[in-house]
Amino acid sequence: MIRLLAMTTLVMLSAEVAKAAPQPADPMTVTAERLTRGALRAQASRFVRTVMAATRSGQNARWYDRLCPTTIGVRDDVGRLFTNRIADVARHVGLQMDTDADCDPNIAVVFTTDPRALTRLIDKRQSGALSSNLPVDDRGLLFKSNLPVRWWHSTLPEGADGKPFGPGAAGLGASAGLPAEVTYNNNTRASRIDLPSRLRITGAVVMIDIGRMGQVPVSALTDYVAMAALVRLQMKPANQPEDTILAMFNPGAPRFEGFTDQDERFIEAVYDSKANVEGWRQRADMAGRMADAALLPERPRR
Repeated sequence: MIRLLAMTTLVMLSAEVAKAAPQPADPMTVTAERLTRGALRAQASRFVRTVMAATRSGQNARWYDRLCPTTIGVRDDVGRLFTNRIADVARHVGLQMDTDADCDPNIAVVFTTDPRALTRLIDKRQSGALSSNLPVDDRGLLFKSNLPVRWWHSTLPEGADGKPFGPGAAGLGASAGLPAEVTYNNNTRASRIDLPSRLRITGAVVMIDIGRMGQVPVSALTDYVAMAALVRLQMKPANQPEDTILAMFNPGAPRFEGFTDQDERFIEAVYDSKANVEGWRQRADMAGRMADAALLPERPRR
């Protein structure tokens, strides 16, 4: 009887609680509009035009060599976070790493408290080669700005098949014992669309101002550096779209933990697109690939 009374009381209390509890509102369904491929392609095209640096010799540069990244100015354990991330992203887009422990570094991630002074020193030791090869806007950003991260790349034109250009004849500027001022490409054939050349990145320096890092997550900074090392990008912060990690240091930017979906699609498209075509054709190809990737089912983050 006591047990029956207790159970009855429990049922009654449960009923009262159920009456007093707020009833759930009618379910609300939020439907997001799915962009068409054309809209996605236009969006990707704007992204590519905004983030990529100006072409050189009318083409966009990329890496073909095995990569050997190194870090300067930080402890080895910290440095490995950056070199390992560069290696991860590089392998993902089809690049190879130089596994020789004594490989010659071709990517340097430099941590410093005075990037402007260090950049000027490097330029002086290279007899002004750095400043003379930069457009005026990039030169100002590299040597005078207060950017938290700055970078530059060395590039070299070569045949579409990867073979170096040959030296020009003496009558075209070449002379015995001296580098030829005029070179020619006798290794490939062009079509009405394809070019007989491509542009190779031969070296990259990414310089980080330690005093301007703020509270950015290490995971975001390593992705930012990897992007800057593997692709020739604009450095102007005001030019960066909101949906890219490159906007990480802009005032009012959201907190980034790593690459955005658009960043991943972009860097994949850079290395999937055709290289031996005019720069505008390659960028159009990249935009199309990014649009196609955006239409695929959502995939796990890398």
